[in-house]
Amino acid sequence: MIHDARRAATLAIGNELIEGRHVDTNSGEIAARLAELGIEVAETVVVGDERARVERLMRELCAEFPIVIATGGLGPTLDDLTREAAADAAGVPLELHGPSLDHLRTIWAQRERPMPATNERQAHFPVGAQIMANPVGTAPGFRVWVGGGVLAALPGPPREMRAMLEGELLPWIRATCGQGPAIAVRSLYLCGLPESQFAEDVGPWMARGENPRVDVTAHMGVLSVKVVARQTSRSAAEAAVEARALELAQRFAPFLYSREHPALERALFEALRARGWRMAFAESCTGGALAERITRVPGSSSVFLEGWVTYSNGAKIRRLGVPAALLEAHGAVSRETAAAMAEGARAESGADLAVSVTGIAGPDGGSLEKPVGLVCFGVATAQGTQTLERRYLRHGRDAVRAFAVHTGLELAWRAVAGPPAPPDSSARRELR
Repeated sequence: MIHDARRAATLAIGNELIEGRHVDTNSGEIAARLAELGIEVAETVVVGDERARVERLMRELCAEFPIVIATGGLGPTLDDLTREAAADAAGVPLELHGPSLDHLRTIWAQRERPMPATNERQAHFPVGAQIMANPVGTAPGFRVWVGGGVLAALPGPPREMRAMLEGELLPWIRATCGQGPAIAVRSLYLCGLPESQFAEDVGPWMARGENPRVDVTAHMGVLSVKVVARQTSRSAAEAAVEARALELAQRFAPFLYSREHPALERALFEALRARGWRMAFAESCTGGALAERITRVPGSSSVFLEGWVTYSNGAKIRRLGVPAALLEAHGAVSRETAAAMAEGARAESGADLAVSVTGIAGPDGGSLEKPVGLVCFGVATAQGTQTLERRYLRHGRDAVRAFAVHTGLELAWRAVAGPPAPPDSSARRELR
């Protein structure tokens, strides 16, 4: 039994993490899920596949934290050393776990392939360990006591880690740990607002120790806002967090696109469906990425008609009816061309809304008048056509394209949902 386990640590294991070939996303996800249980991850460590170093870190972390969660190093190869290091840290040998070996053999039999001998390593665990099943992979996990703390070892692949965390470890922690404060969490997702402006407007609600506390992260023009309340009862925590979330929703109404999910394309889909509208995209520099985003949403065929990737001037003329004289006078990257592209897409498709994007993603093709990073947008509806110009300067090609996709989705959402961004904020915002 772990009493009052309010603090934990994570240990990400793998040379690929140290060398930068992969990014450790597991630790952040684990921390977020533990936070919902009132458990704070106070330390995160990344270490390579070195048995002695991994063992030392396991012992040191378990001496300080009641719960230590390690990810990675449970594969079948000789550099997968988490099992050995954990046994060393616990001061016990490894032993073969028959049911796990049988399960591995079953998996390989289902694949109609003989199981390599190296996979038998995955059925060895420190003596006394509690085995955690892996429903989506071949590497079981385990829990073992190391000194005064429990070490939980999960697979490194995020899909396998997530399945074991949700199905095995979190239920065990809930049943085993002493009762902590009741926690309630609400999320809000905003677009079109700088992170610094949000922080200035929210003020002390983001201070450490504030209850409820507001946290925010910014990525590609989206602010992900999390509100966390801790109270002595679940009902009190729910009431406190909902009251603060409602205040935020009212204060930032022009920028709030969802209280449920971060995907802007899903908010666009829901707005189109609610209004009974259908739309189309006309793209140049984004190469079809806007259409790809909206078609990620299940059911998007009910609201999305078609899209064009008119990369050349000839394609803009042939497919969208952009006048050659307009292109000659203003160029492919201009408000005028963006407007003509959007109007052409709307006329050709019969859509209620069409959004266009044309820009200079680079690294070549810019000029003093039209630098790399200049992107123009058009939004055409029955009420008329609006255009917008954005300059994503000092960014690489991929970033310019990603920013343009976000802005195209935001403009489409605003055209349907109706909350125009305040002019001063829209004019000065810089996407991140």
